[in-house]
Amino acid sequence: MTGNSSPRPLLPPYDPDVEPVGSITGGLLDRMRRHNGTATVSEPVGSGTDAPTFVSTIERAASGLASRGVCPGDVVAVLAPVSPARLTAVYTVMAVGGVVLPLERNATVDTETQIDALTKTDTRLLLVTSPLATVALQLAERSRVRQVIAFGQAPETTPFEELLASGAERAPHRSHQGSFDNGVLGYQTAGDGAGVVTTLHSHTDLLHRFRRFDAELDLGPGDVVAVDPGMSEPARAALAALALWRDVSVVTIAPETEPEIRRLLEASGATVRGSPSPARVVTRE
Repeated sequence: MTGNSSPRPLLPPYDPDVEPVGSITGGLLDRMRRHNGTATVSEPVGSGTDAPTFVSTIERAASGLASRGVCPGDVVAVLAPVSPARLTAVYTVMAVGGVVLPLERNATVDTETQIDALTKTDTRLLLVTSPLATVALQLAERSRVRQVIAFGQAPETTPFEELLASGAERAPHRSHQGSFDNGVLGYQTAGDGAGVVTTLHSHTDLLHRFRRFDAELDLGPGDVVAVDPGMSEPARAALAALALWRDVSVVTIAPETEPEIRRLLEASGATVRGSPSPARVVTRE
């Protein structure tokens, strides 16, 4: 017989009221059910999704990813504008124990760098919003991606609804029951021509941001948190999760021009803005 036969230390009981466990949304649904909150996730105009439904979708989609063979530590790419769909995709990947590879589509992004990142990380699955499905399929053709799952209908992709359907056939995924090295994978081109260099922003790093934002912002009733493209993916993921943890609504802002961002901030009634770093823009009443 090999190995250490000593019993493992007992873990403390899980408390859904303290902070996320396992992933940055781990335990959030339990907390919501206990406190009957009123938070929503939405774009600046139009109706939003109530937070319990939003988080339930994440857990069901995580079960769907597991049914498709996604394992803890696997890298899954996400290509979407800042939106409820992007937050859903990012949190779903981390809830199943995966690592998010965030992709962007704008003039400052080098497509070749993204292809290198997909290839180097052996990414096999990509979540995308349907307007960007053509771009996602082109990236898949030049990398090792084998399946593209789209929010909405797009030719040659798997609808996100199918992921939810397959997740409903499994036991609900509870991300707080596992401990994985999930998170967000940053990447950049090495200056010495060595290709893409990646940096993992792990659950520990996201939780550190979560705690720091919690102490700095003191979110509470009357607040609305806006997340926007100027934020890094780890910061956006931590801030939106914190808002929902504190029963504060989240508004996603997709435009990148400052005048449009300011207009949408005012229209949505946001009291906290995510970039350049999370800060209060309106005093809470």
